[in-house]
Amino acid sequence: MSTFLGIDIGGTNIAYGIVNDDFGFRYQSSLKTKSVETADALADLIFNDIRDNYKGSIDGIGIGAPSVNCLTQQIEFAPNLQKWGDIIPLKTIFEERFKREVTLVNDANAAAIGEKHFGDAGDLQNFAVITLGTGIGMGIFVDGRLYTGDNGMAGELGHIVVRFDGRECKCGNSGCLETYIGKKGIIRTAKEKLEFSSGGSILHEISPSAITPLEIFKAAKKEDPVALEVVDLVARDLGYSIALLVNLFDFQNVYLAGGVAKSGNMLRKKTEKYMKQYTLPNTRDKVKLKISEINDKHGSVLGAAAAIREKMSFALK
Repeated sequence: MSTFLGIDIGGTNIAYGIVNDDFGFRYQSSLKTKSVETADALADLIFNDIRDNYKGSIDGIGIGAPSVNCLTQQIEFAPNLQKWGDIIPLKTIFEERFKREVTLVNDANAAAIGEKHFGDAGDLQNFAVITLGTGIGMGIFVDGRLYTGDNGMAGELGHIVVRFDGRECKCGNSGCLETYIGKKGIIRTAKEKLEFSSGGSILHEISPSAITPLEIFKAAKKEDPVALEVVDLVARDLGYSIALLVNLFDFQNVYLAGGVAKSGNMLRKKTEKYMKQYTLPNTRDKVKLKISEINDKHGSVLGAAAAIREKMSFALK
């Protein structure tokens, strides 16, 4: 039986696992992205961990990462991985370390592949998966195939501009969606709102350094006024961006995945309200916005593993 290593590199966490042909996990682990100084160090860390804790073989490696150019198989100018460098030849680095074939896909594309193979989208020809975390990404299937664009960079939803002359983004632009609904953007909005609140918010009881999107959503569920305002702003920007997507591609199914999506149904319902407000009336009631069913099952790791299995299977034909 073949086994594949799937790796999901995020701005906050890196998760990886070894899966078999049936995509059952044989081994899983994770680490904090900030603890890794270079891409070479990451390859060494994962290699040593697997060598020490897994006794079987690995046939191939699939890696999902932000700002991947699937044509060059490199990470290029990833805003949340800047300390690793501008151009990161991740495929080459891992192939040299593991002596196995490697394929590199955008992390949101890995989530979309995971949704297609293991989630709710198995029978769908057209759909989008939006990943909500430190960064904002998107993977899309069109006519049953993953769409990557002419330059291999399709799906950078987090870098559409939602505010002219807005917050500075690490990509070099201003007003990007990611700066408002990415993890750090949500926290920044909450802190800005707290500065002008009267002091009656639950969030005032939390140390500023301990405020997280999860804590904000918990407070919103308790009807905290500041938290509710923050969640509403996030839902408005996300709903508006999804409406642009739906109006362009006529998708009827859009999935939310990633750490912020784990906040639950409150975000989905509020986002859906704004999405329908900005969507064309003839498609408004046809669009389904869902939380990915495999979001808690390392769907991006499974998707990355599926990507290398598909590549190796195709090469054998």
